[in-house]
Amino acid sequence: MRYCRVVIADDSADIRLLLQLAIQGDPELELVGEASDGAEAVSLAQALQPDLMLLDLSMPVMDGLEAIPLIRGVAPGTAIIVISGFLTDETKKRVLDAGAVGFVEKGGDFRELITYVNKVRAEQFGT
Repeated sequence: MRYCRVVIADDSADIRLLLQLAIQGDPELELVGEASDGAEAVSLAQALQPDLMLLDLSMPVMDGLEAIPLIRGVAPGTAIIVISGFLTDETKKRVLDAGAVGFVEKGGDFRELITYVNKVRAEQFGT
């Protein structure tokens, strides 16, 4: 079985912990790194070449929207799913135009997030 290697990028340690627990509960996902800002997310993407990144939009140093094209540049095989507390239609469009494959609003059921991650994994990697 090929694991989907995941990086979490969120400035909230609590959100990262919840996402970590959700990922660890899925046998097809493997957490390989965590970042607390957009610049760290870009560095981890380059170093780890993950299959998928869960990327918050609102972070210090560099926000997620700025980080998306940089991540795509250093890790073109990484699928980016944006996670945010508030996504307007305009923000959703900007996220997709920047190179993310999808988005999920924070505050929902983490099982639904993992289901969505696995859907993207299947679409992107055929597994």
